[in-house]
Amino acid sequence: MSINKELNMQLFNRREAQSAHVEYSHEFEYYQNIADGNIEAVKKILADPGNVDIYSDEKYGRLSEDPLQNMRYHFVVSVALITRMCVEKGMERELAYTLSDLYIGKMDKLNSRSLIITMHNKMLMDFTKKMAELPRSKVCSPHVIKAMDYICRHLNERITAEETADKLGLNRSYLSSLFKRETGQTVSSFIRREKIKAAENMLRFSDYSYSEIAGYFGFSSQSHFIQCFRRETGLTPMEYRNVNSRQVFGGGE
Repeated sequence: MSINKELNMQLFNRREAQSAHVEYSHEFEYYQNIADGNIEAVKKILADPGNVDIYSDEKYGRLSEDPLQNMRYHFVVSVALITRMCVEKGMERELAYTLSDLYIGKMDKLNSRSLIITMHNKMLMDFTKKMAELPRSKVCSPHVIKAMDYICRHLNERITAEETADKLGLNRSYLSSLFKRETGQTVSSFIRREKIKAAENMLRFSDYSYSEIAGYFGFSSQSHFIQCFRRETGLTPMEYRNVNSRQVFGGGE
């Protein structure tokens, strides 16, 4: 049977059964809460791991006759949509897509629908929390937004406040004053914090050594990286990795 014939047959059957997929407005609100970093709203939509038949309902669409495979497909669709919406809302592109790949890889190793639901909940909360941590661009001027964007795209370089101002064609004193007034922090402290936040993700989701991470983000030495990391997080990189590498996907394998 051709795709068009099968499509028309399924549409006919759905109309006869008066069944339909989830309303667009409801689905949009679901993803919008994640992209907006609305942690409390997302907590309310987390699925019960015991409800393994959740995606068997026709309103979600049946992507496979095999229940486990059907849930795998829905997981991939969900994380793909969330990734794109979060990128559009300001999440660093490489972070978003790498996080997506990691969760899909972890999900692919699971062999029960209950564990996949648990992993899906972790993924939703992880993306939501990261979006909640993003600077709210709506309260910042175009110059500050451009400075933030430049910094976040060059975290693996030894960037400075002066270099950032030069690249944007701005006076350093003017940018520093504007940045401090609108964000409450200096350009230098923002650079350091963004580097440390990116380093946190590498510590959680990769096996790179501390010296490799220090070098990648342009710290002068491993000891300087450790010093800055402890100042920002209260933990050494080793302590942070030991705590968070167990928690990120804990109970999901």
